[in-house]
Amino acid sequence: MQNIIKKNILDLQYQKYLMIASASLIVSFTYLIGVSISFITKQIRLDNLVDMVILVIFSSAILGICVIIFLRAFFHMENIILILKEI
Repeated sequence: MQNIIKKNILDLQYQKYLMIASASLIVSFTYLIGVSISFITKQIRLDNLVDMVILVIFSSAILGICVIIFLRAFFHMENIILILKEI
């Protein structure tokens, strides 16, 4: 009975981290699509240095946070799989 409860808790944690990882991927791709559309519609010009510096800083922050969140969630998911194999 104890193992079943432990497995259920680990399954719930795995689902939580899976949702976090997929949400970070969705945010990343949505951001990249938005930036791509703004380049296509010429709302952001490549020749304006100030705009490009701000875009690079902002993009680095957003994508960096998304990558960190994704990697942490993925790491937790791998650990949960290893724990489940031991049970």
